[in-house]
Amino acid sequence: MNTRKTIYDKLFTEKVELAKHEVDLSLAEDIKKAIAATLAFKDQRKAAWNKASTPLIGLYDILRIELQTASKAADGIKLLKEKTAALGVEIPAKVLENEKTVMDIIKTSKAKVDKLNKIINEIPNLVL
Repeated sequence: MNTRKTIYDKLFTEKVELAKHEVDLSLAEDIKKAIAATLAFKDQRKAAWNKASTPLIGLYDILRIELQTASKAADGIKLLKEKTAALGVEIPAKVLENEKTVMDIIKTSKAKVDKLNKIINEIPNLVL
């Protein structure tokens, strides 16, 4: 019985202090603002990419079409050479001059199309 009395006395007579924990609510607000700002920058980054990519893609399309057209011209010149050789007719000098120009365009356009394609495909990985 004495043990019980001792326990009751300790439970009800001793003052028990609870630990005090303060929570800084401004930290939670700062985190919330930082997250909102990060998401806003992500949206701005996407908008900037869309704005910047439009002319790049337009230039890519122009160069790609130029390459295709020049390739068709080169094929036509090659066919013309074969036919004129079979007939024994001389090819006009202007056609031969244009052949050089067309081959230069094919060479440079191919390199430009490849580089621009690589840039267009790589930028989203860096930006988005």
